[in-house]
Formats: sequence, C-alpha cells, structure tokens
Amino acid sequence: MTTFSETTVTCGACGHNFQHSDLSSTNRFGPMDLDTRPPEMARSTMLAWVQQCPTCGHCARDASQFDSKLRGILESQDYQQHLKNETLPPLAARFICSGLLLEAGGKIVEAGLEYLRVAWIMDDAEAAAGSKQWRGQAANCLARSLEVSATPAGSDANVGTIMVDCLRRAGRGQEALSVIERILSGNVGAVIEQVLIFQRELITRGDIRSHTIDEAIKQEN
Repeated sequence: MTTFSETTVTCGACGHNFQHSDLSSTNRFGPMDLDTRPPEMARSTMLAWVQQCPTCGHCARDASQFDSKLRGILESQDYQQHLKNETLPPLAARFICSGLLLEAGGKIVEAGLEYLRVAWIMDDAEAAAGSKQWRGQAANCLARSLEVSATPAGSDANVGTIMVDCLRRAGRGQEALSVIERILSGNVGAVIEQVLIFQRELITRGDIRSHTIDEAIKQEN
C-alpha cells in the first residue's frame, strides 16, 4: 500500500512556504529494472520524490535546504526554460532542474540519477527521443564520476553498471561494452558480474529495450 502525507516546506532559496505530498510508505511487487527503476507500487510514487517551490522554482529532494552559491543556476535562463518548457511533462522538468542544481554543486552521481529518472518519465510518455537524450545525459554524468577509477569496484561498480544500461538504451552500445570490460577486469560481486554479462549479450543482439535484474540472474542459473 502506498500512502502520502501533506508537509509544509519552507523553501531554502526564497523563504516561501508551500505544500508537498511526502511519501509515507509504499511497497514493491516484482523485480526492478536493470537501471534500478523500481516495480509498482513504488514506481508510481515519483511525484513525491522531488519538491518544487511554486514561487521561485527551486527543485530538490529537500527544498528547505539551499546552497546560496547555486543561486545563479536557479535564476539562469537554462534552468527557468526547463522549468517552464510546456513540451516537457511537468514532473520531468522538476527532475531536470533538481539535476542541474546537483550537478552545479558537484554532486555528479546524484545529478546523473536525476537525469535517468527524467528518462523514466519520458518512457511513460512514450517520448523515445527524450528518453534517449536523458539516458545519454545520465550516462555522461555518471562517466564523469568514474574518470579516476581504473577498475571500478564497490559503489563505483554499481554506478558503472547503471551507466552501462543508460548507454545501451541510448544506442551507445560500443561505449557500454568498453565500460563492461573495464568493470569486469576488477573485483566485482556475483550479481554485478551476471548483470554485466547479460548486458553484453543484449548489446550483441542490438537490444535496447528495458529488462529486469531477474532476467540477468536467471540467465546465469
């Protein structure tokens, strides 16, 4: 069961109060996708994931917190255009803007994951071009976070594995294959190894569709 609770948030950027529906509880039935998108009912809770101040447009997981150094980003033409872009689903704009602030603040992995969530929203809107664009943007961000890792392991390997799925589904299979070999050359856990081997098979077949973690595990068992 999914439940929400109304919360009053004081925007850290402009000081105005607004209401937001916070996620109180949810559940999951089935496996998550290779890019970590959860199954239902959690899948349908994204409206609660990012708060948006209706006064200044500040978008963040916790909009009560704001780094004043990012005010230039918040007030920039690029940020405001995304926020007001009527060709985008409003929820996608919210995640894009959250990602822009995170990226400008040096939180590259978190920004990449926000852009990936934009791609999920585009998937649901059956906007293939937008889905491809934002998966590519997510992959680019995640790649920057791994630039200093010769053979990603631990949390870096998790990030790299998500990046592989972003690259594959964005039609950048050769790049994905390079990342797969780089990660597999290190010491990674069994699940990540199985997922990456499955990803390699998908790329070989030219498959850019969505697949689940369970498909990758069953493939090996």
